Amino acid sequence: MRRAKWTALVCAACLTVAASAAAQNVTAGVKAGFVLNSIPNAGQVIDQISLYDSVDVSAKTGLIGGGFVQFAFNESTSLQPEMMFVMKGVNLDLEENLGNASAGVNYLEFPIFLRFNRSLNDTVRGFVMAGPAFGVKVGTGGTLSAEQGSVEAPRDFDIDPAIASRDFGLAFAGGLEWQKFLVEARYVL
Repeated sequence: MRRAKWTALVCAACLTVAASAAAQNVTAGVKAGFVLNSIPNAGQVIDQISLYDSVDVSAKTGLIGGGFVQFAFNESTSLQPEMMFVMKGVNLDLEENLGNASAGVNYLEFPIFLRFNRSLNDTVRGFVMAGPAFGVKVGTGGTLSAEQGSVEAPRDFDIDPAIASRDFGLAFAGGLEWQKFLVEARYVL
């Protein structure tokens, strides 16, 4: 019951914001890029599934892409909800140089940013954004690769049961916008 109340409250707030923003400037666009990330506690989780102990965890590079809509309240402030496909993952080195394990998780993320803009000159604007980010898992995968003969490799392993189907975080971003192009850096807690 409590979840239903929160869902209704969030929906009502979004509708209120959308209705008030309808009279304002509304713009939309697409984003694509690269992401460098890791999975929290990946070593412990992957070790249990792969049945090998890892000694080093490193970030994995993936792709990110999606779209956004911007509801401008005034020249400097706007609400920017997004829908992004994000490839997250981690690489792990196994003990005694046995090989490595690689795990990947694909998410649909829905960040809702409050965006602040500032003109730097006639054509370039700087911006910072902050807000919650909600994620839904859409796929997972794991591969074990051997450097020595003691590990059957390469072999796939199922990490799906060990990864939560929903994710929540706080996202912070900043960047530069020039005409219809933007460069952005983002950090999600």
